[in-house]
Amino acid sequence: MYDYLAKIILLGPSGSGKSCLLHRFVKGEWRVLSSQTIGVEFASRIVKVGTGTQRKRMKLQLWDTAGTERFRSVSRSYYRGAAGAVLVYDIANQASFAQLQTFLDDARALASPHLTVLLAGNKADLTEGPKSTEKVLEAEVGSLPSTRSTATIGPGLGSQQRATTASTGRAVAQSTAASWASQNGIPATTEVSALSGDGVDEIFNKIASTILAKIELGEIDPDDARSGIQYGDADYRYNDDGDSIRTGTTVDAYARGARGKKATGWGGGFRLGRAGRVSSCC
Repeated sequence: MYDYLAKIILLGPSGSGKSCLLHRFVKGEWRVLSSQTIGVEFASRIVKVGTGTQRKRMKLQLWDTAGTERFRSVSRSYYRGAAGAVLVYDIANQASFAQLQTFLDDARALASPHLTVLLAGNKADLTEGPKSTEKVLEAEVGSLPSTRSTATIGPGLGSQQRATTASTGRAVAQSTAASWASQNGIPATTEVSALSGDGVDEIFNKIASTILAKIELGEIDPDDARSGIQYGDADYRYNDDGDSIRTGTTVDAYARGARGKKATGWGGGFRLGRAGRVSSCC
């Protein structure tokens, strides 16, 4: 159960690592096999934002859009109704950073009028010198598999390839990215690593908390179909751990599933999947 459902889009040029970033956030692991996105790939995850009695559960419906120009006309159609956007670039690729303006302009023209945008420089691990992908994978082999269900929708186009790290070195300074973000009204920028997982949860938690603040301040109305937000199953309270409990039921009753019902909404059924893919980097 959750309080709000928010549509979030991942934007940025091809090769910036959007698909790997999404996979790291949803599955908690490095994506060994990857390929170029056609159209859109989507997934969902519930995050807890706020503290104490004000703590809320927000379900993020995440849409990974194609960054390649020839598929942009398809991916733009998925911008509509988005409440938030994570704008992703490759810190080791100046050309990747230079393309951001087009993606930002398109998103603001097509998405929600109150779109929340955050900037994420991916592949931050490259600033620390060469890293072995194998070492990261070895550390994850013994981990428990994710409990989040997955499904592939639509045909897989092209063969998948093993995801690789780019050449070592920074091409975009943090100060340059921060300056550009400020000039374009983007409230926060950070650097993340889909390979190591550094900063990944934080960027998505940040966009969720920013959207929640706008809702509580009345800047966003979930009843407005253009907001990209929907109410979840809001008729419940929280226990001390922040877990949702239906109003009028005891903790024991909740544990047995008594009086519970499934929340519905336009994102309830989406899981990690893809509309179609071709070979190349994510």
